[in-house]
Amino acid sequence: MATRLKGLQTLQVRPFRVEELESLLQPSEAPCISIYLPTHRGFPGWKQDPVRFRALVGDVERLLKEGPAPRDAARIVEPLRALEGAPHWEHSLDGFAVFLSPTFGAAYRLPIQVPERTVVGETFHVKPLIPFLHANRRYLVLAVSENAVTLYEGGPFGAEPVELRGVPDGLREALGVPDYEHVVSHHGAPSGPILHGRGPGKETAKVELLKYFREIDKALHEFLRGERAPLILAAVEYYHSLYREANTYPHLLPDRLVGNFERANGSRIHEEAWPIVAREFKRQIDEWVDRYRELAAKGLATDKLEEIAPAAIAGRVQCVLAVDGEAIWGVLDRTTGSVIRHPKQLKPGDDDLVDEVCEEALKRRAQVYVLPRASMPTPNQVAAIFRY
Repeated sequence: MATRLKGLQTLQVRPFRVEELESLLQPSEAPCISIYLPTHRGFPGWKQDPVRFRALVGDVERLLKEGPAPRDAARIVEPLRALEGAPHWEHSLDGFAVFLSPTFGAAYRLPIQVPERTVVGETFHVKPLIPFLHANRRYLVLAVSENAVTLYEGGPFGAEPVELRGVPDGLREALGVPDYEHVVSHHGAPSGPILHGRGPGKETAKVELLKYFREIDKALHEFLRGERAPLILAAVEYYHSLYREANTYPHLLPDRLVGNFERANGSRIHEEAWPIVAREFKRQIDEWVDRYRELAAKGLATDKLEEIAPAAIAGRVQCVLAVDGEAIWGVLDRTTGSVIRHPKQLKPGDDDLVDEVCEEALKRRAQVYVLPRASMPTPNQVAAIFRY
């Protein structure tokens, strides 16, 4: 977690986790300093990163000197200066972010590209982290075979099995019958092993499999209560239609993994599942874009910042679409939602108003997506869909 500063302390650099965004959205004593820097994963690229970071710290100090306490500027940036010569640069990922206020400090390696940017404001600048929030969304893969049931939890960088209690170890345990014959064909074609022990025939095998799958679904229902992550089934072809008949989890995707995954590892699961998940996440964004176009004509969506800001603070915003890398500088009144635009960041307290809107929307549990310019449904930097 982030450092709660008491005097001047060294900032520890660590990987960013999605749950830490919640800390950055909490009120913090001003000035709130945010620094973003694209970094290099290897030599010799990383050698230039601390030099560029030093220049950004200089920008921060200049902005602080233009604020209400110019004599404190050098003291405030001391924890940032300490990062310039630290050994973490040799272990960089694709981006680096630092957040510092009199009561809060955090420094993160990021596995995503970020714009080079410094902001000194009343709150931390979090918009560059929102793509990570969505890129890092979780997914689940349920691998079912005759002899094993494994649930994998994954993200963009891999998948790992998770402990799942109450699930039968296999078909044999689910049926509670010790003596089985192995039937290796369905309609005469090999499609994975099917077991039956209470009589021959396809219908008996189907009944047994449905019982097996309902036992799995029952255990999943308890484990996934309240969960919204997409679920992919990984099983032999014959199992898929039968499992869907037993399934009650509402986020089981229509796309599937076909084959015997009994001995698969997380690397194989991720390699095959992530393209499906990425398409699903893109589909969700496309749906919001289409919904914006439909609702804008009805007055339930807008791209006017002066209308979006007070609606976000009032909790009326359901979804925000923002352009990646484009800012509108100015000041937001967090009580009324009124905004004053500036041509650039003129002084401490000025912030990216698009980021401010995203923050307020996130605090009120709205969906927020940062999109490439070409994907935006409007020429403006921000658009929103209202709840009412």
